[in-house]
Amino acid sequence: MSNILTIIKKEFSRFFRDRRLVIGTLLLPGLLIFVLYTLMGSVFADTSETYTAKVVNPSEAFASLVAPEGEDAAILLSEIEESDLDAAKAEVKNGDADLVIVFPEGFDQALAGGQTYPVGQAPNVEVWYDSGSASSSAAYNLVYSLLDGLENSLSNMFDVNFAGGGDLVSAAEAEASYYAMLLPFLILTFLYSGCMGIAPESIAGEKERGTIATLLVTPVKRSELVMGKIASLSVLSALSAISSFIGTFLALPKLIGGSIGSAFASYSAGQYFALFAVMLSAVLIIVSLISIISSFAKSVKEATSLSVPLMVIVMLVGISTMLFTTHAHAAFLIPVYNCVQVMAEIFSMQFSWVNLAITLGSNLVYIVLLVWVLTKMFKSEKVIFNS
Repeated sequence: MSNILTIIKKEFSRFFRDRRLVIGTLLLPGLLIFVLYTLMGSVFADTSETYTAKVVNPSEAFASLVAPEGEDAAILLSEIEESDLDAAKAEVKNGDADLVIVFPEGFDQALAGGQTYPVGQAPNVEVWYDSGSASSSAAYNLVYSLLDGLENSLSNMFDVNFAGGGDLVSAAEAEASYYAMLLPFLILTFLYSGCMGIAPESIAGEKERGTIATLLVTPVKRSELVMGKIASLSVLSALSAISSFIGTFLALPKLIGGSIGSAFASYSAGQYFALFAVMLSAVLIIVSLISIISSFAKSVKEATSLSVPLMVIVMLVGISTMLFTTHAHAAFLIPVYNCVQVMAEIFSMQFSWVNLAITLGSNLVYIVLLVWVLTKMFKSEKVIFNS
């Protein structure tokens, strides 16, 4: 055990003495993700912009759609005379206004009368805008959708969900469903990225620098050497993944318009513990696989290249939650895939302790087998020295 701790200390020393590696692996990923997602959420959720429109022959029916009772107006409507129409169009072109809307005379009376018109003879509403302006285009799309909805409401034969019916899912459940679809893929990506940034350097880097021979002649069993390296690499990779996960989990509520407090409160301590256990088992498997690949490689560059197919497989497994989920117990025997599915269960609030136990138990078996394989490789001079 002391030899394993010695190897772990050696790997930690190599990592934490490199400031650039510490900052780039542990601090920057989570910070950059948080800043990026927060900015994206601020941009996407910014619905505070108010548009301006010049209106000829204002319509009360339309004005009630623009500013429903108890809500602020999305468009500021200002009445103008028909004689000022050309000047108003010029303001739109110059960016001083977003739209010009021209209602026909008696528009509201025509709506109240319920009169129908032959095709091409119905009252025409003119909406003038500047497609070269993002603000004007957005205002036009909003006005067009309001007018289209008004037209449909006057000629419909029946309503759908007008006075009843609707989505039965709660806001918390909808948010959880979003997390379940996206977070497992992101977490798996972070885990793999953290492993790839550290694992090849520990084994292939030793071979490239020629220090692997010195390490092997020390009075340390090959099995202890392997376990020490995998344990230290797993801890470092997990720290990198946790940093990225924290940044993502803090920023996602802002991205979808929720709050950080409600997101944290949605899950229990047991679920967070289960999530950590699944992440740790996934890290151990990924680190072991990359270490095996690195043992075949002669350099870090070669190890990275050889790991690309594994990366593709991991990414494909990661997006599986976006396509389907399963509750069949047998599916949780598949390595890596089982981790993704358990994480999806946790985030969707459909967590099963049985599936967690199957996942952790099967992953433990796979980890033992992979460590055994890596130990055999370290005992082979042909593999280690590429002879």
